[in-house]
Amino acid sequence: MATKPKSEPKPELTAEEEMEFMRTAPIAEVAAYLGGDLDLAVQLRIDAVVDETYRKLGKTRSDMEISIRPIEPQGNLYGFASVTIGSIRIDDFKIVENKDGELFVGLPSKPDKTSTTGYRNTVHVDKEFRYDFNAAVLREYRATVEQARSRADNLRTAPDKPERMADQLKKAGQEASKANAARPTKEKGKEKVKRDDR
Repeated sequence: MATKPKSEPKPELTAEEEMEFMRTAPIAEVAAYLGGDLDLAVQLRIDAVVDETYRKLGKTRSDMEISIRPIEPQGNLYGFASVTIGSIRIDDFKIVENKDGELFVGLPSKPDKTSTTGYRNTVHVDKEFRYDFNAAVLREYRATVEQARSRADNLRTAPDKPERMADQLKKAGQEASKANAARPTKEKGKEKVKRDDR
């Protein structure tokens, strides 16, 4: 009967030591520390590096700029978003409607034949930040759509814009032609000019 190898007890680390360990230790050691979950180890490494980058920049994860490009809905796609965090800009987030009619933010992706969905995400957002990120992007989307609606309403109620100069000249030429056509033509010889003999 095979016996299970004894696992070494986890070392007791302070929060700072654990952060440093997650950031610098080999991934295999981080995975062993986490109980063998390699995917979690990679994700925590990424989070640790991102968090340290924010700290060095004097920013937090919530310091981001969001720009929205709404589109005429195509199926369940309602628009796109770009997110700038510090000096890094990520494009192609998608504003998508789910089966329940609620909007959510789809991550940028690219075709992948090996994936069950046919696509693979090229950007990942950690679970703790995902809710805040989704809410921030959707808040900006709604504000952008509302602003576009307001502009459209203002254009509908605004007085007509003055015509372009070329259009004004064309219109004046047409009116002059009509006026000339409506005038009676002069017959030759019928009109005599009277002169006063003095």
